[in-house]
Amino acid sequence: MKKLPWLLVVLLAIACVAVCFRPHELLPAEIRTETKIQTVVELDTVLISAPIAVFWQILPNDTVRIGDTLLHRKRVVYEDSLYRAVVSGYVDPRLDSMQVFPKTVYQTVTNDIYYPVVVKPKKKRWGLGLQVGYGYPGGFYVGGGVSYNLWQW
Repeated sequence: MKKLPWLLVVLLAIACVAVCFRPHELLPAEIRTETKIQTVVELDTVLISAPIAVFWQILPNDTVRIGDTLLHRKRVVYEDSLYRAVVSGYVDPRLDSMQVFPKTVYQTVTNDIYYPVVVKPKKKRWGLGLQVGYGYPGGFYVGGGVSYNLWQW
C-alpha cells in the first residue's frame, strides 16, 4: 500500500513530461494555389436583313429554252463578315451553300491563392488531472481531482 503513492507520483511525472513535449500550436498549413479556367462559348443569333449581292454571274452554255423564252442559269454570291451564301438556279434559285461565322469565345483564367489562417483554440478553464500535495494534519497527498483556471495566458 505504501508503493501506491509513489506509483502515482511517477505517473504524474510521466504525464507532465508528455505535456511539455507536445506541440502547443498547430503547424501552419501549406499555401495552396488553385487555377480555374472558365471557357464560355456564345452562339449569337444574328438577324440578317435583305442581303446585297456582291457577285452576280450568268453562267455561259447553261441556258434553257421554254417556248419562246430563253432562261439563263444564274449564280449569285451574298457575303458579309458574318456569313457567305451562294445561290444558283433558273427561275426558282436554290441555296447552294452557306457559311455562318457568329461564334464568340470568352476564356477567363483565375488563379486563387489560399493562405493558411491559424485559429488558436480556445483555452479551457476546467480540467481533470492528477494532484499532488501536502496537508498539515494529514501529511502527503496524491490523488485525482477537478481544477478551474482563474487566469489564462
